[in-house]
Amino acid sequence: MAMKNELNQQKAYIAQRKAAEAKLIEAGAYHPDWEHDNCGVGFVAAVDGKPSRAVVEAAIEALQSIWHRGAVDADGMTGDGAGLHIAIPRAFFTDHIARTGHHDEGGRLAVGMVFLPRLDLAEQESCRCIVEQEILRMGHKIYGWRQVPVDVRALGDKAMATRPEIEQVMFALPDDLSEEEAERQLYIIRRRIEKAVIAERIEDFYVCSL
Repeated sequence: MAMKNELNQQKAYIAQRKAAEAKLIEAGAYHPDWEHDNCGVGFVAAVDGKPSRAVVEAAIEALQSIWHRGAVDADGMTGDGAGLHIAIPRAFFTDHIARTGHHDEGGRLAVGMVFLPRLDLAEQESCRCIVEQEILRMGHKIYGWRQVPVDVRALGDKAMATRPEIEQVMFALPDDLSEEEAERQLYIIRRRIEKAVIAERIEDFYVCSL
């Protein structure tokens, strides 16, 4: 009898979960395909849908609050990595595109966040060439690179010893591409870059996002 009651409880729980999931899917707030493996995720949003610095500051505060979310080294500063995922701030990158001598032509703007070998300048340049080659191979226009500023005072000894060179590549996709096709092309570019870097036997390279 106890086993039967437990099975009934499990079935009721599963039914409740499915009903709740169906409501979220119908509202456009959730879909099973969006599931990803993470050790901890927080979500902050403005209910009016307007971009705001306050949202980012709240997200940073939330990130700082979950100290348990990852491993911390004995130095008390080196962790296993954490960050924020935000929309591309168009105006911000438009300014940086202008500094490269180009003009933001509108349409779809793509930004790649790339980790490069920090201590080997020759390998750095090889990686940049591979990234640019694959973007051009797909027929897109490159605006240039941006070096991401880093506050090394926040790093522990181990993180400092292994930190990469962090740069962003900015480029334009044709405006007439659908979102699905644009994402497909970006995925292909990323995979080609990764395979080319492996073929060159270059270590300490990683495409964080594209």
